[in-house]
This record gives sequence, structure tokens and C-alpha cells, in this order.
Amino acid sequence: MIVAALQPGYLPWVGFFDLMRRSDLFVIADNLKYTKQDWRSRNRIRTAEGFCYVSVPVKRHAKYGPINEADIDNTRPWRQRNFNLLKEHYRKAPFWSTYEPFLRETFDMTWTRLIDVDMWFIEFLAREFSISGPTALLSEFPVKFGADKTQSLIELTRAVGADTFLEGSAGRNFVDVAMFEAAGLRIAFQDYVCRPYRQQFEPFMSHLSAIDLLLNEGPAGSELI
Repeated sequence: MIVAALQPGYLPWVGFFDLMRRSDLFVIADNLKYTKQDWRSRNRIRTAEGFCYVSVPVKRHAKYGPINEADIDNTRPWRQRNFNLLKEHYRKAPFWSTYEPFLRETFDMTWTRLIDVDMWFIEFLAREFSISGPTALLSEFPVKFGADKTQSLIELTRAVGADTFLEGSAGRNFVDVAMFEAAGLRIAFQDYVCRPYRQQFEPFMSHLSAIDLLLNEGPAGSELI
């Protein structure tokens, strides 16, 4: 059994969903520390000039606590701004008319916690890309992530009954493979490379929010993840 874990992201990039698809259980690390100006609350979309960010403002206290306790700063008009940015840059995309009602409805809703809007989009994009594997929240398991990241990953792998942990390529910088082997477990690395797909502007740009793939390719984008 393969388990993978990632912090939740706002409109995550395509590689997030590749990791989700390749795992038998995908764990959302919802109770790790919130990191300011990171992918928890923002992501990139394609523009004619390159890219721009769509983001969710969070209240100042969020930087002191876990992601699942980060409150959105609704004194700022982020919902209308995000919708307007998507409309401005994707209104001519092949699948904009298909998903505009959903996006408009989403940004008309009132959101209080960052985790809720993150999970809303994660579940939506996974569904549209036909990724149906089980997911769980890290906060549901008796695992505390400490300074020893490798040991924490080993404990999570054991807690869910898996024998393999699937880690992103950046994990090579901190995961001790020998510790996994000594624990009788396996560590694998994702090494994801985004396959080029149809975009409105050239040249092709990778590492964008998966909403870019969806609005340009629709559900068929599942084959390009």
C-alpha cells in the first residue's frame, strides 16, 4: 500500500493531483504549521505576459498556528478579485463557459477558514480529473510531525498501514532513506514532470494551478496529468 501526504493548497498545481492519483491513500497534512505567502493560500495562473497569482488573504494570527486554524481575512475583496482574474485571463479558454457557473457560485459563497476553500477546490479538481482514491486528514491520526521529518513520515506510514511512502522530489533533500529501510518500509520519489498541454498563450508554461489545465482541456486533462 502506497501513502502520500501533502499540505493543502489553494487551487493546487498539476503535480499535486499526480501524487494523489499514484497513491492508495492520500493524506492532506492539514495540521502542519501555516506558512505565509506559500501555496497554502495562493497559486499561479497563465496570462499573456506570463503568470499572475490568485490568492486568499489570511488574518495575521494565522502565521502562528496550523493550517486548519488559519482564518481568511474577509475585509479584503479577494473573492471578487479571484473570479475577475480567472475571467479576464480564461474567458476565451475552451472550457470557460463550462466551469464559469461553478466558479461564480464558489466565489459568491462566504468562506471563513482557509482549509475549507482549499479542500473545496481540491475535491472539485480531483472529481473533474476522475481521481477517486481515498483521502484522509493528517489530524485524524495520532502522529505528531516533529523536527525529525523522516521519523514523522515513518510514523505516518505505519499509522495508516502502508508499506511505501511516496514523496515529492524535494524530499530527497531531507528524507533519510536508510531510516526507512531500517524500519522495514520503502520510500519512493515522485519526480513529476508536467506534460505540455494546450494553453492560450505560448510558450507552454508548467507549474501552474491545475485550473489552467481544466479550463483549457476539460476533464480530458486527466490523461495529461
